[in-house]
Amino acid sequence: MRLKRQHKGIVFLFLIAAILLALAISFYVYLRADSVRGKLKTDPIIKSLILLEDNGKVILSDVFLAYAESGKGALVTVPENTGGIYSSLGRVDRIDAVFEEKGVAAYKSEIEKLIDMDLAYTIEIELKDFERLADLLGGLGVFIPQPVDARGPGGEIWLLPSGAVNLFGDKVHSYMTYELEDEDESVARERRQSMLVALLAALRKNNAMLFRRDNFKDFSACFKSNLNQKDFGELLEIITRIDYERVTQLEVTGLNQSVDGKVLLYPFRNGDFIKEVVRRAVSSIIAASDSSNDRAYVLEIQNGTKVQGLARNTQILLQGAGFEVLNVSNASSNEYERTEIVDLIGNHDAAKALGDFIKCSNITEARVAAEGENVETPNFDFILILGRDFDGRYVHAKSAESKQED
Repeated sequence: MRLKRQHKGIVFLFLIAAILLALAISFYVYLRADSVRGKLKTDPIIKSLILLEDNGKVILSDVFLAYAESGKGALVTVPENTGGIYSSLGRVDRIDAVFEEKGVAAYKSEIEKLIDMDLAYTIEIELKDFERLADLLGGLGVFIPQPVDARGPGGEIWLLPSGAVNLFGDKVHSYMTYELEDEDESVARERRQSMLVALLAALRKNNAMLFRRDNFKDFSACFKSNLNQKDFGELLEIITRIDYERVTQLEVTGLNQSVDGKVLLYPFRNGDFIKEVVRRAVSSIIAASDSSNDRAYVLEIQNGTKVQGLARNTQILLQGAGFEVLNVSNASSNEYERTEIVDLIGNHDAAKALGDFIKCSNITEARVAAEGENVETPNFDFILILGRDFDGRYVHAKSAESKQED
């Protein structure tokens, strides 16, 4: 009798363990099935790394940030030659060397350190699959300013028309890979970036066709992700809500230096600048109702100091932050003590946003022309005059005051 009771007790404990295991498995499956939407409940920003690859090499890296509620997003390009001491390699090198030697997980980890942000998702697209996507979507629209008629080093022929064109298969490959003699690497990267934006816009335009059950398998086969197919479908559905005419395009900026025969791009201010740019980009896409973020404001930068190249470097910094710089020049004097922002359009909020970015509170508003007065309208919204209190990133009011006292 005692043995029977013990046997029943063991069976009872086994049943309880089996039930608990089944519940745990069910809970895990539920969380996996809702992994993308579940994460959005705690963090509403989609944070992904999108990679375009060709023969084991990265040809474009973009951090994609999106907020479905506002329909706004940002793409932050990480140049392949971004230099640094990468722990995954144990040496100084280009960041694309991490991908080639250590794979996508290590590459993502190094980019996360660079921008100080965790990236939940990776999306990889091989060039051949990118071409297939272009065909499935009915072509990708880009603008080519000049016709291309050239030959590659391997004898391949590059022929592309000029103007607004719709590119398919082989033409997509040509557009993504051609490099003209003496062409800067950044120009080729801009072309690839324009194609990525065109792809994302085409996915949005064709989302009804994309998510039909008989089509999605063909589309999803062109992507590689760290998600299962169901979760990736949820991620792609959210991505297709973004209005790609409202996506801010940014880039890691810095200074080129030659190291061991390689030209490496060292980010400004030891990487602090791009971290701040990314934080501001997130704030911008969340602020759906903030009209000051709906367009890029156009600046002229004037160097009011004796520091050579200050205006040009500031142009790179502000363009990396989403501002458009139409012109750089020398100010009427190189003895400006205080940095000044001249507001030409009477938009105090936008002028203050620029001032906050460089910590400049010296904002003046230009005189508005009287009705009927014949005054030439400037092509820019603000004039930024750099003074001695500007260190290349921030205005330091106290240092300027101390210099004046000296």
